[in-house]
Amino acid sequence: MKKTFIVTTLIVAIVGVMTFTLYSNKNKIEARKKVIDRTLVPVSVSTSQVQFLPYDGKVSLPATLELANEATISIGIQGKIQKLGIEIGSRVTKGQIVGALDSRLKQLNLQANELTLSKLEKDFQRNNDLYKGNAGTELSVTNSKYDFENTRLQIEQIKQQIADGNIIAPISGVVTSRKLVAGEFVSPGTVIATVVDDNHLKAIVFVNEKDVYKLKPGQAAKITADVFPEKSFTGNIKFISPAGDENHNYRVELSVSTNLLKAGTYVLVDFNLGIKASLLQIPKIALAEGTKNPFVYVAQGDKAVLRKITVGREIGENIEIISGLQSGEEVVTSGQINLTDGSKITKTTNQ
Repeated sequence: MKKTFIVTTLIVAIVGVMTFTLYSNKNKIEARKKVIDRTLVPVSVSTSQVQFLPYDGKVSLPATLELANEATISIGIQGKIQKLGIEIGSRVTKGQIVGALDSRLKQLNLQANELTLSKLEKDFQRNNDLYKGNAGTELSVTNSKYDFENTRLQIEQIKQQIADGNIIAPISGVVTSRKLVAGEFVSPGTVIATVVDDNHLKAIVFVNEKDVYKLKPGQAAKITADVFPEKSFTGNIKFISPAGDENHNYRVELSVSTNLLKAGTYVLVDFNLGIKASLLQIPKIALAEGTKNPFVYVAQGDKAVLRKITVGREIGENIEIISGLQSGEEVVTSGQINLTDGSKITKTTNQ
C-alpha cells in the first residue's frame, strides 16, 4: 500500500513538473510573438537645409553610349558561298564586296548566251540588208530582231543574277560576328555576319521641360568619360522628342563621332543653356522614392512629416524644388527607410 502511494505521488509530481514547464514555455513563446510598439522609439536621421543656391545654366546628365549604326550582312538569293573574305575584327566600307556565291554555272551560261547574241546580231543585220534589197521578207527581219533582243535580255538577267550573288557590306565599320564560312549553303535573308559602325555613337539623355525648350537640333554638347579624364568630346543634338514622359522629361539623342570611345561607356553630357539664376534646391538623396514619386520627410521638432513636392531640373547632386518646400526648412537625407508620416526622430547630423 505504501509502495503504491509512493508511485502515485511520483507520477503526480512528474505530471505537475511537465505541466508547469509547458505553461512556462507557452508564456515565453507568446511573449516573443507580442508586437513591440516602436512608434515612440526615435529614429536617428541626418538632415539638410532647403536653401537657394546659384545655378550657372549648365546641365549635366548621365548617359551610356550606344551604337548609332549596326547592320547584318545577308544576301537575297540562295546558293553556296564560294568565297568570304571577312573575319571577326575585319574592317569594311559601305558597298564593299566581301564575298560571293558560286556563280560558275551562271558564268558559263552567260558566255553561251553572249556567243548566241553575236550570231543573232549578224543574222538580224543580214536579214535587214536582204529586206532593204527586196531579197528578204519583213517577217524574217522581225523574227531575227526578236531573237536578238530576247537573248540580250537573258544576258542582262544572268548578269544581274551574278551581281546579286555578291556579298556586300551595307555600312562601314568592323565585323563583330560571322555566322557562316565559304563552302556553306545560304538561303535568302540568312545572316552571314554583323557589322557595327564604331566611329559613330549616340548618347540618349532625358531633359527637364524647363531646359528642353532652350535646346535645338545641331546644338553642341560637351561629353566627358571617366576612362579619359583629361579629354572631352563633342556631341551634337540629332533629335528632340516632341512628347515628354510622365515626369515631364524629354528624350534627347546626340550623335558622337569618335573612334576612342566604345558603346556601353558611361558618360556625362553637359549642356550650356546660357542662363544664371538662384534656385531653391535640396540634395537628391532626400527624395524618399526618387523623382517618379517625389516626396520628402520634413523635420519638424522631434517628428518627421511626409511632404509631397514638385521637382524641377537636376543640378549635380541637388535637385530644384518647384513647390512644396520653403527656404530654411530641414529635410531628412538618411534614415527615410525607417520613417512613416509622424515618426519620432533624433537628428545626428545637419548637412
